[in-house]
Amino acid sequence: MRTFPHMSSRRPIRPGIRAGGAPEHEAGPLSPDALREAFSRWASGVTVVAVRDEPHVAAITATAFVPVSIVPPLVLVCIGVNASVLPLLEPGARFGISILSEQQRRIASVFADTGPLGREHLEQEGEPLVIGAPVAMACIVRDVHDGGDHAIVVAKIIRLVLGDDAPPLLYHGREYRRLQ
Repeated sequence: MRTFPHMSSRRPIRPGIRAGGAPEHEAGPLSPDALREAFSRWASGVTVVAVRDEPHVAAITATAFVPVSIVPPLVLVCIGVNASVLPLLEPGARFGISILSEQQRRIASVFADTGPLGREHLEQEGEPLVIGAPVAMACIVRDVHDGGDHAIVVAKIIRLVLGDDAPPLLYHGREYRRLQ
């Protein structure tokens, strides 16, 4: 086990401790449908991942986004192995990640469809960031790892754009949602 000097020496929670009222039985086999259902119950933010490949831009909606580190500034995003942007996300490639607000639900839907749609929603120069996004990051791919039916892309943030502090667009239960 790797130790980190800045962390306390507290022991982790003991295995076997259950949350109150949690059933002790298994949910069943790990079928793709059961896993899709389970994962759909995890609420996440919604991003657009976009790569400029002149004269085109490839962009997708992605919900598997995680901040990784402040120093150095790292994030990760998981991209389906058949996604149009994946072949363009090799180490050293520049791309944009835009975190969407609840008012940008239509933009999320545009980039969730396959095809060259939505370019008018992206900056025309540099990394293709969503215009008006509450947060947008220009990134450089650091590493790409095998993640089964997804690739795990770790990237360094090279430019940060903070827009208006708007409520986030969420994805839960296979639907876009908003904070209540």
